[in-house]
Amino acid sequence: MSAHWFLRRSVHADEVCGGDYANVLAVHSLSKRSNLAGYRAGFVTGDPALVADLLAIRKQAGMMMPAPVQEAMTVALEDDAHAREQRERYAARRSVLRGAFEAAGWRIDHSEAGLYLWATHPGHDCWSALELLATQAGLLVAPGEMYGPAGTRHIRVALTGTDERIAAAAARLRAL
Repeated sequence: MSAHWFLRRSVHADEVCGGDYANVLAVHSLSKRSNLAGYRAGFVTGDPALVADLLAIRKQAGMMMPAPVQEAMTVALEDDAHAREQRERYAARRSVLRGAFEAAGWRIDHSEAGLYLWATHPGHDCWSALELLATQAGLLVAPGEMYGPAGTRHIRVALTGTDERIAAAAARLRAL
């Protein structure tokens, strides 16, 4: 089993929680799966007592989700085809950028899925890597240190640009 098996499992999976949902919550967003980032669409599931507490707080705090957003979520959650297409789109972009970074001397770590590549270069910490990529390749990336001390040598590269912009970024990387 991969060292990162947890990235593909829900906290509700029997091998994770043993069928006991006490004190377990799963938070799911449709931001990336369904391109609904602007909607702030997501949900929480798990321990019924904890969910009830969250619902009570949400109502009192005025965090009611608008009906159109709920409808968009319903449509998105009933359609697995678009989610599959989205995963394939990000996988293709990941492949293009990964190859370009590796050809330019970077190493990619823990980037098997999702919207981001975690890259490191032997000659740079995250801040000098960020400056290099911005000034010499016109790429804006996030410094890994922003995500905790383990990220000081890494940058986080988003795969959210269009396919054309990803291809252009890859070409600029290969020219470094």
